[in-house]
Amino acid sequence: MKKFVVAELSVVPVGTSSTGLSDYVAAALREVKRAGVKYQLCPTSTVFEAELETALEVAKAAHRAVIGAGAKRVITTLRIDERLDQPRTIEERVERVATKAK
Repeated sequence: MKKFVVAELSVVPVGTSSTGLSDYVAAALREVKRAGVKYQLCPTSTVFEAELETALEVAKAAHRAVIGAGAKRVITTLRIDERLDQPRTIEERVERVATKAK
């Protein structure tokens, strides 16, 4: 069985000429999509499932895509949750918390 991690990726361009960042976010998201991983776009980050090495490659590709979109400085944050005792999908993790919060 393949071991998947849940990764949260945030790629932030700094010093752009506009307060709007959607073009940069779209450039990063295209790299997530290109990787073929299951993902959820959130307001301030993207969460996705992948093997660890793939998660690292996706983060690098998204970072470089934002630079390619014209950013002169980029701050990228990657948070990795690797659960080893039992695999849980993004949806399962969200549902468990939502059920307990009722």
